[in-house]
Amino acid sequence: MIHNVRAVTLWSRRSREADKVVGLFTQEMGRVTARATSAARSTAKFAALTEPFVESEIALYLVPGRGWGKIVGGRILSTFPPLRTDVERSTAASWICEVVYRLTPEEQSSVEKFNLLREALAALAASPNQGMVRLAFALRFLAAAGFSLENRDPWTHLVEERPEWARGLLQMPLAALGQEEWRDPTITAVEHLAGSVVTDHLNRPLHVNRFRQLAGVEI
Repeated sequence: MIHNVRAVTLWSRRSREADKVVGLFTQEMGRVTARATSAARSTAKFAALTEPFVESEIALYLVPGRGWGKIVGGRILSTFPPLRTDVERSTAASWICEVVYRLTPEEQSSVEKFNLLREALAALAASPNQGMVRLAFALRFLAAAGFSLENRDPWTHLVEERPEWARGLLQMPLAALGQEEWRDPTITAVEHLAGSVVTDHLNRPLHVNRFRQLAGVEI
């Protein structure tokens, strides 16, 4: 069965000689894995839309519940070029995509998560402060995934001491938050809390954090 979906590519890797396997987060079907035949060739029809962070409309052959699908058509909507030319932006985007992939069950649709993912990538591509975008994304994604920080001490302290910041992290457009530079011990504590909650719900460390350690990239 062919499904026409709107998708963001979370990751891709070569498979066999010239194929690619990609992780997608779709607006209509949630997280799915798909094969793109011959996409590893630079001249391949689907090469560009299988790159990480690309948003596309994809024709996907998939029988729900039967495992991997197959990309049979598509067109690119957005590529977010700054995410490919700046290592800090690229690393922040990789962190967001890996969190979505690792903390989202397969084939469970969530328009809220899809819109949040797309907004976060667009904000990272355009904003000077990727840290604010990443923190707000983490708080909103964790809430959508059922891991709200609402009753945890660092968050309640932020709500009490800086209520306007707490509201902003949950409600402001991410592009606008990316223009802000809120530095305060309460924000730092919430950053550490969000990171620890993400880690607590993983069965193994994030791959991107290993890259950050090796490359010395701060995000």
